[in-house]
Amino acid sequence: MQATSTDSNVSYYQGVKGRLLRVSFLILALAIALALSVHDPGTPGSRAYFGQQLYKGAMRVLRTAVPSRYHHPPTSVVTPRPAPGPTHPPVAPATCTSHGDTCSMAGPGFAGQSLASPFGQQRGPAPSAAAPEVSTTATTGVDRRWWNQEKDLWVEVHSEEDFQREVSSGDKLVAVDFFATWCHGCEKSYPEICRVIRDPELRKKYKFVKACVDELKTLAKNEGVTALPRMLVYKPGYGVLVSIDVPFSKVRFLKSNLNVIAGNPGMSFVLDPNGFVAANGTLPSREDAAAKAAAKAREAEKLQSGHSGLFEHLRNIANGTATPAAAPRVGASGNGVGKAAAAAAPAAAAAVGSTSGGKGESSLVGPASAGAAVCKAPPGADPAAYEAARRGFLAAHSAEYGYGGIIDTLYPKEVGCRMAPNEHYLDYTGSSVYCQTQLDDVFSELRQCMFGNPHSANPSSSFTSDRIEEVRDMVLKYFNASPADYQVVFTKSATDALKLVGETFPWSEGSMFRYLRENHNSVLGIREYALQAGGTFQAVNESFVDRWAMRGDSAGDHSPPNTRFPAPTYSLFAFPAEDNFAGVKYPLNWVKGVQSRSTDSHRWLVMVDAAAYVPTQPLDLSEVPVDFVDMSFYKMFGYPTGLGALIIKTNLVPLLHKVFWGGGTVALATSEDNFHVLKCRPSDRLEDGTVAFLDVIAVKHGLQMIQKLGGIQKVQAHVACLTEWLYTRLASLRHSNGAPMLAIFGKHNMPNHRQVQGGIVNFELLKPDGSIFSYKTVEREAAGAGFHLRTGAECNPGACYNYLGVQESEVESLAGKKEGCEDDVEFIRVQRPVDNQQDTISSADILRSIANSNISLAHPAAVALKWVEAPLGSVRASLGWWSTFDDVYALADWLERTYKDRMD
Repeated sequence: MQATSTDSNVSYYQGVKGRLLRVSFLILALAIALALSVHDPGTPGSRAYFGQQLYKGAMRVLRTAVPSRYHHPPTSVVTPRPAPGPTHPPVAPATCTSHGDTCSMAGPGFAGQSLASPFGQQRGPAPSAAAPEVSTTATTGVDRRWWNQEKDLWVEVHSEEDFQREVSSGDKLVAVDFFATWCHGCEKSYPEICRVIRDPELRKKYKFVKACVDELKTLAKNEGVTALPRMLVYKPGYGVLVSIDVPFSKVRFLKSNLNVIAGNPGMSFVLDPNGFVAANGTLPSREDAAAKAAAKAREAEKLQSGHSGLFEHLRNIANGTATPAAAPRVGASGNGVGKAAAAAAPAAAAAVGSTSGGKGESSLVGPASAGAAVCKAPPGADPAAYEAARRGFLAAHSAEYGYGGIIDTLYPKEVGCRMAPNEHYLDYTGSSVYCQTQLDDVFSELRQCMFGNPHSANPSSSFTSDRIEEVRDMVLKYFNASPADYQVVFTKSATDALKLVGETFPWSEGSMFRYLRENHNSVLGIREYALQAGGTFQAVNESFVDRWAMRGDSAGDHSPPNTRFPAPTYSLFAFPAEDNFAGVKYPLNWVKGVQSRSTDSHRWLVMVDAAAYVPTQPLDLSEVPVDFVDMSFYKMFGYPTGLGALIIKTNLVPLLHKVFWGGGTVALATSEDNFHVLKCRPSDRLEDGTVAFLDVIAVKHGLQMIQKLGGIQKVQAHVACLTEWLYTRLASLRHSNGAPMLAIFGKHNMPNHRQVQGGIVNFELLKPDGSIFSYKTVEREAAGAGFHLRTGAECNPGACYNYLGVQESEVESLAGKKEGCEDDVEFIRVQRPVDNQQDTISSADILRSIANSNISLAHPAAVALKWVEAPLGSVRASLGWWSTFDDVYALADWLERTYKDRMD
């Protein structure tokens, strides 16, 4: 009987399930028809909008009933290499808690919570019409970001001054909606909150203010905003009356709660567990309220500081208001390192000058004539020629060079003290250099402060969390990025930031990864993720991008195949703001151009590799609305290493399919069941494990040092004038027979070279007959002479082989011989056409005339060919924030003296 009953129950539920599926498919068909019937599917009240809602409901039912049907392993459409991704059971929907309403903001880092995306463990498109809206004013002319809708209902505040003015002025009550652009609960509640506050009667009684917690972190914390969405009601001249949770499940109480508050003047209020506001006696006097607030602040401070007052001490140290602790005795270990550092510190500190309150706004001061260093000609150079060249350079570039003329005084104390005499560092694109003042500031803070794991709430951990958030804000400010629109995710490096985009991007069989061929290897590697998901990739040149993105050539558009779901397909375009091989800068207006090629069914996102660009160039993200930006901080200011960042648009985070979770990324998880809850805040969600918090804190001092030198614009001008001088000098070098000594790559010779060329001079050294010196020989000899250069392909095969006239099919023939960016394979033996006017062909001819040769080596009889040796690398000199005129002069002079008329 039991078995029969069970079978009957199974049969019953199977029948219900079948009917449910049939109804769901009918609703789904109707939803798709409605969604396609009008142009803008996102307009509330439209047929398409109604269709979207039907579609969402139908898909929820379908996923519950037959989840396995909606996971399809991707297959490649262009290559046999892609491997289908693994199948995973679906996880919980992407909401901020199990109720989908509230984002927790526990701790100073505002670490929220959200359930993982339902398709976060799958490759391929997410079958959901609820995909986040990524079209903004940059692509469509219409701002569709949810937090910028219904702007007429709100007074927006973007600073603490704005906030205090709005909550303390006027005769109306003030209701402040605290939100985060990444908060799913806020997004869900926002339309309903707007509907409520549009009520004319409420607007007679209230002024409605909107505050983003990422813009006002300290304020939100001080106001007790511990979860989102949260609305605080203020009485001007008094302060906060009550704090109201407004998740979607409780928004229906908002109007009545606001009426209760407005209808009981002079009363205090409490919020019961069910979300209802109730009067709770009369308001205390302003004096009593102020005393109570002060007592509460003291109690909170006591709890934070602990019995030892550590937290207060740490804050005072960070703000420069505490008496510095005595520095530990150095040199005790007998290794001499501490003594050397102690001896160098006073000189470096004296060179830096005064600071303003430890806030990073200090500046380096001192005219060129005040204590200027004595600059001497490098060994072997003609002193008279050196002096003449220096005078001419300073006469032409005194307004740009050396941050007001102080670099020659500072350099020996800040950088030169760590180098042997007559050494010259010219590998800033490989790694920038740090300075003594920067190190002194970093280690002074480490000596005096206690930093703990930010995933805790004890005093040292809370202090660390505050410092990390301070650096996040500094990075956003440095790039002029709104904290409402962008988030900073710390990574191990620029490469790790690129990898994070590649492994989480919403690839599908309709996706394309298109990239400029002059990208770094770390960008090229992303194509493997696209292929794994069944997508395609394409390497393009500068002319193609100009035609497609800037002139609107539809021949370059990508038309994805029809997919089984109406959700848009996403493709990614990547290019370097400045390539690391020749230093060519590419137009940043490509960003808007590529984004404009998006359609309703296919959207282009843009990633800019800024690792080689931002050390010497300003990047303004308010003008360049790029979707993803990667960088490495050691390339900017030398220290710390092992730390990079991904700056990402906030509204794109829900698109990212994060598979691995662990450490601080997860809020809840079970070990036996496949259940986990990812944190909601983008940085918490995407930063696996504990961030390198001591390195993050060190970033502050690097950014401050750039400000002390006058800002990134001063660095840009300084590097630009040195690059111009070096290029002009090297381009003028000739052998005695008149043949050029160098073949120089890039766009140095263009009239607008400052717009299109960065601080890199990449070249081949040529012999008098036009053949090329071994770059390994140049590297070895340059190192012996004290020059820090980089040689080889510089991990940029697209740029390198294009400049050197080497075809990709020829490079592929080296498989098994050439293993990386640096090895012993310097030349490749290839066939090239013979000029009828000569019976030989030189390497110089390769560089000049056959970079785009398409001759098939399988048919040598079709044209007269010669076997020649083409190089597989070059020599790169790159300049940075501490480069000097002596560096560039010494290099040019040494190259001329060493290689002029030399044949071996």
